[in-house]
Amino acid sequence: MNSVLNPEAPEFYPHLTSVTQDGYTKITKTIKLSNHLPAGVAYKIFKTFTDFSIVSCKVSNNVVIQSNDILINELPGVKLKPVNAPCEQFLEGVNPNCKAWSNKPVITKIQVGSTLFIGAKNIPRPQLLFKDTIDNSNSLWVPKISDKPNNIKPLALNILFNEEGQAVGYEHPYRVEIDLYEPPLEFLEADPEPPSFPPPLEETNYTYIDTEALVNQLVDHLETVVELAIDVEHHSYRTYQGITCLIQITTYAGDFLIDALAVREHIHKLNLSFTDPKKIKVFHGAEMDVLWLQRDFGVYVVGMFDTHKAARTLNLPSLSLKSLLFRYCGVDTEKKYQLADWRIRPLPDELVKYARLDTHYLLYIWRRLKGELLDAGGGESNMLLSVFEVSRHLCGTTYNKEVLNENSHMTIYMRSKKSFNSKQMAALRMLYRWRDAQARELDESTTYLLPNHMLLSLAEALPREMQGLSACCNPMSPFLKQNLVTVHRMLLSCRELPLEPQLYHMPSSVDAMSIMPPQLTYEVLDLGNYPEYTEEDGTSEEAVGPVEEEVEEPPKKADIPVFKTPDPGTGSRLNVDAKMFVPPFDRYKQYRSLAQVEEIKEYKDKEAKITAISKGNEYIKTEVLIKLQEAKTLIENEKKKAEKEPDDEAAASVPDMEGTGALRKRKIPNEKAAKKNESNNRQGKNKSDKNKNKNQNQNQNQNKAKNETEPVPASTANVKPFNYKNVNYRKFRDEPEKPHKQSKTKLKKHK
Repeated sequence: MNSVLNPEAPEFYPHLTSVTQDGYTKITKTIKLSNHLPAGVAYKIFKTFTDFSIVSCKVSNNVVIQSNDILINELPGVKLKPVNAPCEQFLEGVNPNCKAWSNKPVITKIQVGSTLFIGAKNIPRPQLLFKDTIDNSNSLWVPKISDKPNNIKPLALNILFNEEGQAVGYEHPYRVEIDLYEPPLEFLEADPEPPSFPPPLEETNYTYIDTEALVNQLVDHLETVVELAIDVEHHSYRTYQGITCLIQITTYAGDFLIDALAVREHIHKLNLSFTDPKKIKVFHGAEMDVLWLQRDFGVYVVGMFDTHKAARTLNLPSLSLKSLLFRYCGVDTEKKYQLADWRIRPLPDELVKYARLDTHYLLYIWRRLKGELLDAGGGESNMLLSVFEVSRHLCGTTYNKEVLNENSHMTIYMRSKKSFNSKQMAALRMLYRWRDAQARELDESTTYLLPNHMLLSLAEALPREMQGLSACCNPMSPFLKQNLVTVHRMLLSCRELPLEPQLYHMPSSVDAMSIMPPQLTYEVLDLGNYPEYTEEDGTSEEAVGPVEEEVEEPPKKADIPVFKTPDPGTGSRLNVDAKMFVPPFDRYKQYRSLAQVEEIKEYKDKEAKITAISKGNEYIKTEVLIKLQEAKTLIENEKKKAEKEPDDEAAASVPDMEGTGALRKRKIPNEKAAKKNESNNRQGKNKSDKNKNKNQNQNQNQNKAKNETEPVPASTANVKPFNYKNVNYRKFRDEPEKPHKQSKTKLKKHK
């Protein structure tokens, strides 16, 4: 349709032009592009990506909206609904007709025994909003501290080196302060009055800190107190190094929960109180808490009391916080939320209560434990000081990154108690290193990307087909679905490796018996020269006397010759000569060691041959050159001999006229020899046959005479001279090696 045909309607001119001229082109291009969109299994794999899901949901929703706008004019009663219902969770505010999706994550609770797993969907990755970058590389971890309050020595980051000169980490910034720390006297003396029992949670002040202003208020409050209880909640399933999500602090004024994800860059201000040696910081099991505070916030602790170490010093029947709460406070808590996902925001009420219980009664427990430690030490503070000393060493630990080495995969291999061959071990090592590299890049935990049981199953099965790989990992993780082809190629490459021999491994019991000296036993005949013991007092008559008198020690081994071990260097290890008696078990151990040495030698020889073959024709060319050099040397030697004696084929052997029976050579001039050959060729066949028989008889007589006069060595009796001039040495290089054919011998019939 051409707009020129309708000049009376100019208002439709732009619309008609765009539809008629550009509409068909755009529709064709859209159809071609839509044909390349993933479908079937590929669509399910792409749906695991959040970005793809968001885009696809938006596109499908827009199509539905536009279709409804078109149909509403013609068919007002028809209204299309979105095919993909879960799109609503990604499309808040996109479609005004749809209900806005709530920001609260969808929480899932799974009860396994006494443990309750709390997880949630649609949790945004908090590390994407961190202002400080997370370094998952293999480089050294650098402390994040920039200011050092309560210092004796100014801040200095010193690198530590090992004996080989390699950098292994940084020195603890508060090393000097921790080494010089001594607990104040008020913490080492008995309380004049028993500690007051804390009020329940419902009657205690509770503050949730998620802004910088609240952090500053907490720092000011901590400056006014002397005792504070601290705990940390950590998440490590969706990160490589882990994330500190929550910090609980309790004072006698109330409980404080710090949202470490929201105020991560302001938590370093806690160093003002945490490093003050005049304040006591009470933890329970602070081994990891100290490291997590260093890694994420640059916060250090000086002056700690660990209730877990105190319970161990008192030899309490149980050392867990749950048992201490029940023992001293009568509170029966459920530690079933230990594996909860602490990234959930806002925190559910049950997680808030669980986090507050970890520190709410901890100051009261520390006072009770201090009293029992003083009572156990008889009023002295020795046992209490020992707990402070152990806690001081915990404060001095420094965080370092996990180092990946050649044997890192052996940890999960030893725990699995499996037995892998060389191919399976190569697959396990390759998959382990590849998984670690991917986890560092994506900032995900290795167990989330590819669990250990799936890793071991793939390495053990080495599936050849994709179906076998899917069977080993069912249900398959999203990461494995995205990298299915890569994993399959790695497993196929490991299947093609040569199978190394399984060397003998001496059992641990055998090794222990070979290392530990045998237990000596004495018979009656072995102790005949020593005093006899009486039955009354168990002492010998000869032994009664001064204490200084020494009694000769019994022999360390019997004198029976058959049980004597051969001297070093005499006899065989396996006792082939049978000169001395060797027990069967000792022979078995020695045979195992010799067999292992022989097998290793054989394997190395095979490996050398494979290496030589893999180099191509270099190995073959080297052998050919050696053979050619030897042949060249032989030819030169023959030429030298020929110069001394003229190589005249017409030379004849005549008997010595002196009667010695030896043969001597008579030289014939070359011209005469040529004439003689021409005359021989002109003669007939009969004459040549007669001459041939005559020459054969003459040679037989000469050889017979020579054998009678000179003895011929057996090694050279049947050796014929070989003419090296006409030898073709190219066969060593060009012609392939042919199998040797045995010559057939003709048998004469005897009448």
